[in-house]
Amino acid sequence: MSKPPADLPQFAPQYLAAIVQNADDAIVSKDLDSIVTSWNPAAARIFGYTEDEMIGQSILRIVPLELAGEENEIVSRIRRGERIDHFETKRRRKDGTVIDVSLTISPIRDGGGTIIGASKIARDITEKKILERRTRRRSRKRVRREGRPKWFAA
Repeated sequence: MSKPPADLPQFAPQYLAAIVQNADDAIVSKDLDSIVTSWNPAAARIFGYTEDEMIGQSILRIVPLELAGEENEIVSRIRRGERIDHFETKRRRKDGTVIDVSLTISPIRDGGGTIIGASKIARDITEKKILERRTRRRSRKRVRREGRPKWFAA
């Protein structure tokens, strides 16, 4: 494994910014009022909203109405300092389509340790979910057609 460049501390902010800008997953930050404070290019690609359209707007813009209560629970957990790992849910794209996403959400703290917001990494798992549903459907059809496998304990 190679060592990081000796001058990395000097360039750390640019280095971290480059990671966020080039990530394949959406990386978003929001304050404790659920107002978006950063929105990377992958978020724009996944959700269809540009950075200019989302900065300063409520994250609820991408939450389906029937799931709006999730955001309150997420913020409550973040306020308690909790991290939420790989939470599978749905979000709404600008064009209105609903997609399956996996969210990892972490508190953002200021220099004094006070929680001031949250960072959110979102991965579009729509294709994965479609394949899982298709596999389950095929398995159910096979069981109906062939019965339970002999090795299956009753």
